[in-house]
Amino acid sequence: MKKKFLLLLVPFLLAFQCDEEELSGFETNYLLQNDTSSDLFYLSENDNFIAVESQSRFSFGSSLNPVSSPITPADSELFSAIKLYVLTGTDYVLAYSQDPVDDAVWRLTEPDTNRFEYRLTITDSDIE
Repeated sequence: MKKKFLLLLVPFLLAFQCDEEELSGFETNYLLQNDTSSDLFYLSENDNFIAVESQSRFSFGSSLNPVSSPITPADSELFSAIKLYVLTGTDYVLAYSQDPVDDAVWRLTEPDTNRFEYRLTITDSDIE
């Protein structure tokens, strides 16, 4: 009888353990909002240019945190600097830079429960 009871109890205990693991993470997303009249090019950590069209947004990625607070852009391991370029003819010209990353110019929101978002908005006045 004890073996049957244990066989019924094991799936029940495992179900509770899985639910607990799913709810334990807090996600922080990092976005670039290009509100300029020009296409911008983000120089990634592995030296690739990524196009960010005018009036569009680009996601740098996201980080998970086991505690209920966001991970600031400066503390994120996704990037250590932000370099944005404009294309002039065939040359990429540096138009905006954060090196090191400045948390003060990023806007923090919490669009969903357990999900944070840092957004860097670039306007024409930022690149002139």
